[in-house]
Amino acid sequence: MSQLSQFCRTLSSIAASQNIRYLVVAKGTEAWAMEVLAAFNPLYPDRLFCGEAIAAGIESIPFKKAKQWLGRECQMLTVNGHQGLDAQALGALSGTVVGGGILLLLLPHDWFGDSKSNFNKRLRQLLLQPEVIMLEAGAELPVLPCPSSAANHAAGGEIADQQSASACGDPLPYGALTACQFGAVEAVRRVVTGHRKRPLVLTADRGRGKSAALGLAAASLLAERAINIVVTAPSYLACQTVFRHVAEQFGLAFSEQKKLEVGKGSIAFFAPDVLLAEPPSADFVIVDEAAAIPAPVLNSLLREFNRIAFSSTVHGYEGTGRGFAVKFRQQLDSVMPQWRSFEMQQAIRWADHDPLEKWIFNALLLDAEVSCEGLDPQTAQYELVDKARLLHSPNLLSSLFGLLVNAHYQTSPADLVNLLDDDSLHIWVCRNGDWVLGCCLIVDEGGFTDELARQIQLGTRRPRGHLMAQSLAAHIGILDGAIQHSGRVLRIAVHPDCQQQGIGLQLLSCVRQWGQTRYDFLGTSFGYVPELLGFWQQAGYQAVRLGLQKDASSGYPSLLCVQPFGISSQRWFPKARVFFSAGLLANACEAFSDMPADDFLPLLVDALSCQVLPTSFAREWEEEQLSLYCQGGLGYELVLPSLQQYLLQRLASADRLSELAAFSLPVAKVIQRKSWQEIVQLYQLAGRKQAEQRLRALISADIQNIFIARSES
Repeated sequence: MSQLSQFCRTLSSIAASQNIRYLVVAKGTEAWAMEVLAAFNPLYPDRLFCGEAIAAGIESIPFKKAKQWLGRECQMLTVNGHQGLDAQALGALSGTVVGGGILLLLLPHDWFGDSKSNFNKRLRQLLLQPEVIMLEAGAELPVLPCPSSAANHAAGGEIADQQSASACGDPLPYGALTACQFGAVEAVRRVVTGHRKRPLVLTADRGRGKSAALGLAAASLLAERAINIVVTAPSYLACQTVFRHVAEQFGLAFSEQKKLEVGKGSIAFFAPDVLLAEPPSADFVIVDEAAAIPAPVLNSLLREFNRIAFSSTVHGYEGTGRGFAVKFRQQLDSVMPQWRSFEMQQAIRWADHDPLEKWIFNALLLDAEVSCEGLDPQTAQYELVDKARLLHSPNLLSSLFGLLVNAHYQTSPADLVNLLDDDSLHIWVCRNGDWVLGCCLIVDEGGFTDELARQIQLGTRRPRGHLMAQSLAAHIGILDGAIQHSGRVLRIAVHPDCQQQGIGLQLLSCVRQWGQTRYDFLGTSFGYVPELLGFWQQAGYQAVRLGLQKDASSGYPSLLCVQPFGISSQRWFPKARVFFSAGLLANACEAFSDMPADDFLPLLVDALSCQVLPTSFAREWEEEQLSLYCQGGLGYELVLPSLQQYLLQRLASADRLSELAAFSLPVAKVIQRKSWQEIVQLYQLAGRKQAEQRLRALISADIQNIFIARSES
């Protein structure tokens, strides 16, 4: 047996004896990577390879599909970084490795040399930490970690206790593996067995058996009583583990069923929107990965069901439940003040103090929290922070990222990469030393060529990113919005202990002064709620577009606001404001009819304050909108004000009854506002898509006929 094989075998035995996981780095050529793989492979039958395969016969999954493996387990995870690393995939898949396993990271020699990536520079330093096992081609093997008895007791005591309990014939109830998991199961059960209107918020880091606890609790309830349990989550995949554990408790084969009729009742999955639109008969509702569900949906679920449990991952690669817990607490206190919480801290899939978990959390800042000391708004500094400063100030980076994590649950490793590497992203902070009180992230947008901007305007091109610039061109028809250079406020966050003290407005004031020499205009897009509109208006931003659909993350329609600079953006800004006003009024009884009146009123007042354009200017603009519509750009809701005006003027000038027949469908939809379903039935069409195509074709044909008639006369 070679020295390498013996080393790998001993390392594997140490990991197994303590139920911990190690990060192992194979530094060198692909040939060296194959040697290390060959040494480890016989030790771990259950393996997963991610990244580009380095040899024939290796089954691998691409980085972009890593998320599909959430909830699964392996003993050995190999990540090939020879063609680059993916932070999201690394964070997602690290949690699939069970205790006693390893994460093998394959990296070339030159990855450790000079790099343009600050994120990689940071990782390079972290890979030199003692808990990382570095296997370098041509170098001596490292010293094996020492399996001390104290470490074994701290890390593996939990398993020893479980084995001892089982040996004595006294296993934990409900199939729980740890005392912590048993406590979680009991907490979930009390939502059903205890008083009504006492919801539970269950939180845990990955590997703590949270979803398993939900499944064990559900199975025990189903075995005891006739009960209909409903499970909802961002996707079925996110809560599949719950159903798998229910099936296992009843000895059933599991093949990803979304409904199980077991015991004295049933457990079924419903998507959140379906659950609210058509509430089923549910005795108990479980909301898994609640942080990834929009707040308005969670609030509606809370009000709809009297017995409900919410669960969320606290520090996950896909986002955090910490910000969710902080914000949702306020709603719970208001609606159901007797709610309870339970946090699972004891690991199950690996022992506490696991080296791999410690390294991943540090490398990806998954456990970053907001600063709790050294905060003084009166002496705080406001400044633009560059990437190099963040790289060399770990405390500042952690404090900044912790603030972003607290403010928005979707903050993920990809955001950390962007903070360190994206040259188009700029960071303004309010800080006391390395403690961040507030931050504002601005991203460069626009600057497209005339040709590309025109393609965006017509809907034939959608370059990556540039959300605001593309929305101005494609949804409002403003070409200059994509051609000019702009800055979009991507995020703004203020420490919860320092809010309502003017920090956010002062940050935006600094951004405005800095941005006037850099951009033609500034803008932002956010999930609309009235108080946020007031904040942005106070900072000098004005609404130019309200989204027609609810944002997937916030649950609110997105509101686009702009602050113009100088003559260049002032040329089109009044048009954008009038378009916003006309569009809001025209769509009030269709696209925005579901919005609560209290939420709609501030937008309506703002829309009514817009200045009226001169008649000739307005007519020219309406013709431009209709021209774009006829060429395939914009859409029904976006061009509705111009369509209304055109049809009314066109019908007033029609001199033959025969001309009116062609206007039946347009009048039914645009003037009478019949629903798309009614239009489909009335005109015997296949569906809404065909109905919209027919409307566009009829308007286009009429405008073309008018143009021909004018040219002939």
